[in-house]
Amino acid sequence: MTEPSMQSGTLQWKWVGITICLYAVFYLVPLFLLGGISVTFMGVWFFTGIIIIAAVAGYLSPGVTILEPAIAGAGLILLFFLTAFVTAPFKGTIFQAIIPLVIVMAIVFFLSLLGAWLGERAQKLWKTNSEKPA
Repeated sequence: MTEPSMQSGTLQWKWVGITICLYAVFYLVPLFLLGGISVTFMGVWFFTGIIIIAAVAGYLSPGVTILEPAIAGAGLILLFFLTAFVTAPFKGTIFQAIIPLVIVMAIVFFLSLLGAWLGERAQKLWKTNSEKPA
């Protein structure tokens, strides 16, 4: 009998949480530390960092976890926007804040899907090849 987290078709909420932590540490910290120094780094890392972190999460997780990093990425953006909305004064309607939020969440969601898919492909390729007897 297989472990419940190994079954396909079920969402592994544990990996959503783990991926949010990975994003917080390895994605947001470099953006905050180096973003003010290099605008180029910030622009490149905004896109590639999402893909890389999602790929690492997809590779490290047991079974197939493609949707989990995407949910974590969108959730991280939602948390970031809510934090910014609460801490900074906002002049405008709530709809002026929601449209950019939805756009950025969609971008991060799809970049995370791409990264998680790449991580799962790497997991399938490298982990199965390393487990074969020589």
